[in-house]
Amino acid sequence: MEIDHVVLAARSKADAEKELKRAGLGIARGRVIPGLGLSNLVVPLRRGQCLEVHYPNGESPAPGAPPLLQFDMEALDTHPSAAMVPMAWLVVIEDESRLRDLAAAGDEPVHEVPAEDPGYPSYLLAGFGANFDRRWLPVLIHWPEGTAALSAAHQRQPVGIARIEVAGPAEDIQRWCGGEPHGLRTLPGSAGPLRVVIGFADGTTHTLGLTD
Repeated sequence: MEIDHVVLAARSKADAEKELKRAGLGIARGRVIPGLGLSNLVVPLRRGQCLEVHYPNGESPAPGAPPLLQFDMEALDTHPSAAMVPMAWLVVIEDESRLRDLAAAGDEPVHEVPAEDPGYPSYLLAGFGANFDRRWLPVLIHWPEGTAALSAAHQRQPVGIARIEVAGPAEDIQRWCGGEPHGLRTLPGSAGPLRVVIGFADGTTHTLGLTD
C-alpha cells in the first residue's frame, strides 16, 4: 500500500521554488487549480509518486469551494518558520472495487474526477473532506487509466518517499486504509501530516515540513 502523493502549502510560488531547489528537486508542471484560489507545482519523485505544492494565486475561491486556501494559510500562520507545511497525503488503491469497499466501510462517498486532457487523467477519490476534521486520515485515490508520465530536471535523483510522519491514531489510519501504508510513521497528537522524507539514489534524504 503506497503513498501516491503528499500535498504541501507554501506562501508563494517563489518560496516553493526556493525550497524545492534547496532539496535538489525539479518541477514538472504547474497550473491554476480552478475555483480554489490556489495554484500548484508538481514534483515527480518516481513513476506514480509525486509532491504537490499549493500556493495562493491572488484569486478568490468560488462560493462553496472546499476551504483549502483557508486551511493552508492557517497552517502557515501557525508555523511561521516553516518554508512548507504538509497539508494532506493520498494513498493509492490499485483496485477500484477495493477503493469503493473501503469508502463504504468508512461511510464516505467516492468522488469521480473526469480527465481534463491526456496530461490530467481521470481519478477516483474517497475520504476527501473527512480529512478536514480528522487531519491524520489520508485520502484514497484510484487511477483507472494510470497516472501521467512526468519528468523534471532534478539536481539529485529522487527514488520516492522514504517516510511520512503523521500525528494521529495508527489504528484509525489502518482501519480506513485496510492496512498500514508503506513508509508511515505515526506520532502522538491529531495534527495530521507533519513532515515527509524524500529518498535519493545516492542514499541521502531530505525532509520537507515541520522541524519542531
